[in-house]
Order: sequence, then structure tokens, then C-alpha cells
Amino acid sequence: MKEVNLLSLVQAHNKLEDSLYCEYCKYFGVSTKANEIDDIRKYINKLINVSPDINVLDNYFIGYTIPQISKEFDLLRIGSEDIVNIELKSENTGAKMYKQLLRNQYYLSFLDKKIYNFTYVSSENQLYSINDNQELIKVDFKSLFKILANQTRIEISDIDRLFNPSNYLVSPFNSTDEFIKEKYFLTAHQEEIKSKSLKFIDKKGECFLSICGKAGTGKTLLTFDIVKELYKSEHKILVIHCGFLNDGHIKLRDEYGWDIISIRNLGSRNLSSYYLVVVDEIQRIYPNQLDSIISQIKSFKRNCIFSYDKQQCLRNWEENNNIAQVISEKTNSTLFELTEKIRTNKEIASFIIALFNNTKIIEKINRDNIELHYFKNYKGAKKYIELLGEQGWKIINYTPSNKHTHPYVNYAISMEDNTHKVIGQEFDKVIAVIDENFYYNGNKLDTRNYEHTPYYNPTKMLFQIVTRTRKKLSIIVINNDELMTRCLSILNSTPI
Repeated sequence: MKEVNLLSLVQAHNKLEDSLYCEYCKYFGVSTKANEIDDIRKYINKLINVSPDINVLDNYFIGYTIPQISKEFDLLRIGSEDIVNIELKSENTGAKMYKQLLRNQYYLSFLDKKIYNFTYVSSENQLYSINDNQELIKVDFKSLFKILANQTRIEISDIDRLFNPSNYLVSPFNSTDEFIKEKYFLTAHQEEIKSKSLKFIDKKGECFLSICGKAGTGKTLLTFDIVKELYKSEHKILVIHCGFLNDGHIKLRDEYGWDIISIRNLGSRNLSSYYLVVVDEIQRIYPNQLDSIISQIKSFKRNCIFSYDKQQCLRNWEENNNIAQVISEKTNSTLFELTEKIRTNKEIASFIIALFNNTKIIEKINRDNIELHYFKNYKGAKKYIELLGEQGWKIINYTPSNKHTHPYVNYAISMEDNTHKVIGQEFDKVIAVIDENFYYNGNKLDTRNYEHTPYYNPTKMLFQIVTRTRKKLSIIVINNDELMTRCLSILNSTPI
């Protein structure tokens, strides 16, 4: 997307043939509707009435959308120290207008610049903003003109680089205080699912809902946001986590009073006393545990939400149980599926897809988010893993088996989390180790047969590890030319 001169855009719209005007917009990477052009024309006239200086009409990004989260800004003008955002409205929408200004303040805050947020209502020819007391107020155009005229312009070759989508997805587990204080917003798709879910739950009688989404789609945030919303109405809610409770779970339980248990403690609760039962990471549940929950929800006519990611299984039997199908067959569950990845940046997501399937061909990707290192043995790799850990990278060990010792214990770092401890969590920078036991079985990444079959599937554990990252991924390859070749092929964009 390129910056546009507003006067030029309006005059092009008025004078050029439609096809030529479309090509002109395509050059800038913008798409405008007739009513938007009319709003911009009125906005221009108001500014020119203050002063004929047309510099304030230059260098606008029109209709910019933050990648992956679909957050759009009507007009953005970015300077070296500040940023001006102007939303265009034909009519005054009151509370909606106010809420949008608050949201924009939040989304733009990650640019570390002074923010000037306005809404222009064309039917009133009036500017609005929010003051320091968080009140919606009218603003005169002289104030806006002064801000625009004093802006120090900077060259922006790629506006997407200013916005990191992962900044806008707060984790209930890794950013618990921010989650409780509601320092986040849901995407439009998440909001839609939330609204529908609350309406279903509000009805009398049993209610089963399923929220499904792959890593990075915001499944956990949405699920826990629904719980938080219902807590406001003082409903009694039980959250059951199918795994070990992490620090975030414990903080929600001990500091904020949430009723959260591990699935192993299911027998300690009488589900009849709860308005809503939420079962998180249900892809890892035992069939008899699921049957017990379903039976009680039906018997007591309660509400239940199942939250899961079919790909996040750590043992083969978990995948073979096909819990999603069981839920569909045994309940009248309404399924909501999140499809757009938010947390994981596109480069890492593409890398992961190509790593686990060697027939996937991807275009050239930004290597800044992915590091690749090679070591000939465990000893050298382990020292480097420890070094990265000291530099703030998250170390995630492969979960060891109870009965037998497998090769991945040779580079495990003591006192660090394993794959089971990080289920549902996210970290800015993650280390993933690929040793000599990984190979391509046909086109799929697999693990060679060990002397004793691991209790947990190493390939599934690797997938769990790499999908925990938000911003950066460091791949450490140990004595494996095949995987080193594939990683280089992906990163160098020369598919094999």
C-alpha cells in the first residue's frame, strides 16, 4: 500500500473514467466507495477553509488493514513522532463511534508514537475525539490542521512492518493481568462467535458448544473471554483443563477466584452445581472422562463448551480417538471454527507447514523471524540451547517417557518446561530441536523407530513446540542432513 494525496484521489474519482480510476486506486493499493470519496471531499473542504496549505492533504494511508486481524483504519497519517487517525462516518453513531476510537487508541499504541484519534461525521461536518477523561468531545478543525501541519513526515516503504499482529492477541495464561483488565480486543469473527455463544448459553436446557481452532487462531482467548463475560453476571463456572495446570491457570484460580481444575480432578466436582462447564484442550481427554461429562451435562441440563485443536495431540491414541467426531455423535453441539491465524506470523506459519510436509512449496519468506543452526552432536547443541535460554528464548523440552530413555533427553535442559507444560501457552521466541531421528516418511515428517516406542509421539511434540511461538523461531538441527536440506530449501526459497 502506498500513501495517497487526498485531493488527487478525489479529483481522479471525479474526472477519470471508472476503469482508469480503478487502475489508479490499484496503483496505491486502495479501494474506495462513492460515499467514502464524498466524505473525504467534505473533509478536504473543511481543512482548506482553515488554510489553503495542501501539504496537510498529502501522505495518507487509506483503508489500511492490519495483517491477519482485519482491523481497518479509514485514514492514517504517520509522522516521526506521532500518528493521526481519522475515521469517516456519514452519520453520528454515538456509543459505537466512541468504542471505535478507544479500539483505535489501543491498536495504534504499539507504534510507540503520540496518537491523535478523530472521527469525522460528514452529515454534521464535525470532528470528534476522546479527551483525557475518556469523554467523547467535539474538536474544531483548526486544532486538527495544526497537528497535521506540524507533523514531521517519514518515508514508509512497507506499512505492514509497523504492525505486528501478535501484539493484539493477549494470552490468558502468559498475560493474565492484561487479560483480566481487558487490555485486548477480539477480532470481528471472534466477536461474532462470542455473541452467538452467549445467546445459546442463555437459553434454558442443556447446551453444548464447540470452539475449534488451530494454533494461533485465538481459540483459548475467545473461550476464556466468554467465561470472563459470564463471571461478570456472577454465574458459577467450572473450567476443566485436559492437562497440567500452568502458571496462568493457577493465577486465575488463586488471585482472581476462577474455579479451574485439571481433568485428573474431575471426580472432585459435582457438575450439577455449575451454570457452565468449559473443557479446554479436549482433544487430549480420555473417552470415559468425556462420557462422564456429557452424561452429567445432559442429566442436569447444564451448559458446556468444548474447546480444542485437533492437531495438538501428543500421543497417537489421542488422535485416533477423534474426540471431535465423538462430540458430534453424542451431543447436539453447535460448532464454531476459527480459521484465521492471528498469533503466529505468516512467515513462521508457512515455514511450519513446509517443514512437516516436504511437498509444500512456498514463496520467498522473511527470514528475520526464523533462525537455523546446525550442530554435529548433542553436546554442542545443548550448550547453544542454554546460551539462547540466557538470551530470553523459551526452551521447551520433549516430554520424557516414564519407562525408557530416548535420545531427546540428551539435550533436555533441566528445570525447563516440557511439551505438556506449555499446552495452550505462547511465547515470543521459541527454540525447537530436530535431531537425527527425524526424517520424511514419504512426504510427511516422521520419527525413526526407537528401540522402545516413546510414550509420547516425538513428531507431535515437535509440532506442539513450534506452534507455541508468537514472533520468532530458532530451529536447531543435530546431525541430520535431510532436515537441514529441507530447512534451507524453505528459507532460501529453492524447493527441492
